[in-house]
Amino acid sequence: MKVILFLLLVGLTGHAYSYVDLNLSYTYSVRRIDGVETPSNPEPGGAQTTTTGYSINWAWFMWEYTALELNWSATTQRLVDDRAITVTDSATSTSYTIEEQDSTVVTEVSGVGIRQAFASRKATIVPSLAIGYAQYTTSGLTKFRINVNGTRFVSENAQEKEVFSSSYASFSLRFRMTQLMSLTLAAKTIMPEFDTSQADNNVTYSAGFSWIF
Repeated sequence: MKVILFLLLVGLTGHAYSYVDLNLSYTYSVRRIDGVETPSNPEPGGAQTTTTGYSINWAWFMWEYTALELNWSATTQRLVDDRAITVTDSATSTSYTIEEQDSTVVTEVSGVGIRQAFASRKATIVPSLAIGYAQYTTSGLTKFRINVNGTRFVSENAQEKEVFSSSYASFSLRFRMTQLMSLTLAAKTIMPEFDTSQADNNVTYSAGFSWIF
């Protein structure tokens, strides 16, 4: 079997249309929401979400417009919310204040699929669509800083790593800058457990550079 795959690889790489499109991208965003200031709460705090992500897409064009695609991406999202919330336990009539919530969610996606381009690689703009299978992994950790009658402590709640067999779909636009280098803009969605209703909940937008060789 290995010999057959090797011969197939050699044969396809010798094809006139055989080339590799390698894309690297990075995402970073910060969003902050300030609390509402009132006379009784002059320092309401706020919530800040920071997101960083990396992705690699490797597409082997075995034919002029069709490629086998391998991809990997990792995203870390952190939410720090120091808008204090006072909670009363109705069973014991005990009140406590959640002074800060610090949550981190890490997701990782590795996939394999088919990419279909809609223009020649020499075109100025090359739109393409890719679909395939993906393994979606998620984990997280949430910390609460709690104040009970002046006594402060930290409570942690860890989300165990979960792995889902999933599908993905992505659309990209490659803007040719030089003969071998391009700027690529892309949107990608992951559908955990092949549930298409989750498509809108897992969309990632990215920008990066790609090289043809």
